[in-house]
Amino acid sequence: MTLALPTLESIQRLFWKSFFRLVVFAGALAEWACLAWVLIVVLGLTVPWPVHVAGPLLLHTFNSRVLGSRTSGPVPARRSPLVRAYVGVVFTSLFGLGALVLNGTLWTLVAAALGAASQLGAPVAAADVFGPAGVTGSFGLAAVATLIAWGYGPGQRKVHVLEIDVPIPGLPAAFDGFRIAQLSDIHLGGYTSDDVLASHVERTNGLGADLICITGDITDGLDHAPHSFPVLDGLSAPDGVVAILGNHDFYTGADDVTAALRCLTSIRVLRDESVVLERGDARLHILGVDDAGLDWTRGVREHYAVPPLMEQVPEGEAVVLLSHRPDLFGQAAGLGIGLVLSGHTHGGQLALPWPAARPSSLANFISDFPRGTYRHGASTLHVNLGLGVTGQPVRVFSPREITLITLRTTETTTA
Repeated sequence: MTLALPTLESIQRLFWKSFFRLVVFAGALAEWACLAWVLIVVLGLTVPWPVHVAGPLLLHTFNSRVLGSRTSGPVPARRSPLVRAYVGVVFTSLFGLGALVLNGTLWTLVAAALGAASQLGAPVAAADVFGPAGVTGSFGLAAVATLIAWGYGPGQRKVHVLEIDVPIPGLPAAFDGFRIAQLSDIHLGGYTSDDVLASHVERTNGLGADLICITGDITDGLDHAPHSFPVLDGLSAPDGVVAILGNHDFYTGADDVTAALRCLTSIRVLRDESVVLERGDARLHILGVDDAGLDWTRGVREHYAVPPLMEQVPEGEAVVLLSHRPDLFGQAAGLGIGLVLSGHTHGGQLALPWPAARPSSLANFISDFPRGTYRHGASTLHVNLGLGVTGQPVRVFSPREITLITLRTTETTTA
């Protein structure tokens, strides 16, 4: 009998399936590590070893009961302002622990280097290393806490309007200069009030786009729909508003979300469907596909609905594809689709400020296309940073985004 080793795919599936439970466990360890650092290093107190065992266990028990998992946790409790504030502490602690681990790693390397130097005749006292390590570790904790606090406030309220020109193969001259406003990941029902939504709608309408596209994750639940969807219906463009559904819309219930949008708004929902825009004899095809993810993080590289939809497009005509997740970009480019508009990643919501062209974030672990604009031959993909938030209302170096895309003929861009 041969024992089969787990595949990378099965390990990834297990990891993402258990992700929220792992976060709750890691959060307890992180909280205690940060608290112990403050007590011991900053305040100079002595903490008995049994407390170091009991502390994380008690925190994990408390976190499990209050926070639960993403799907089974007590939602009313998580909506409490007090609980939300506590979750912010847990969330910050995770990054604080990362700062402490990085600090410890760097100073361990320094100590090893100094130890090697002492063997060469330059003795080094332990205090020469551990004293500065305490200072830099405390500074790192303070810096992380300050940065994330900013992300919960001004950082997550910032909205960036990104304007890009995109050449589209086969685009008729009549559509040269055609403008599409892209919104994505609005996540109504979580942290977006009707007043804030109304301001987003007004700002989007003010861009003067010909068409507005919403690339999924419109809502989390439908209890708010009777008042929030009519506000969303304020979006207006000459060629209308089209939308597709994302994974959160499917969690809510794809058919229910579709029915609510069609009842309460004039938004056209594309469920593995297409719409053709016309300017005289000139045509532009807008394709929209349902979310077909492997799990809550990863998308599919080959979407079942794209080839049949492309069979309906006359050869050589211009196509824009709306796909909530960007992972199918290779397939789309291979089929000659000129532009793919996606979202889903939120740009990680928290990102490093470098590299400047495409900051690194947690989104790098869930997609090969974490944020921004990509090109593959004659095809272009844009991954919107999202207009809402999920998990936590925090954004650092990853602002909310409204994208204004101007389509150009290939003749225009090469002239």
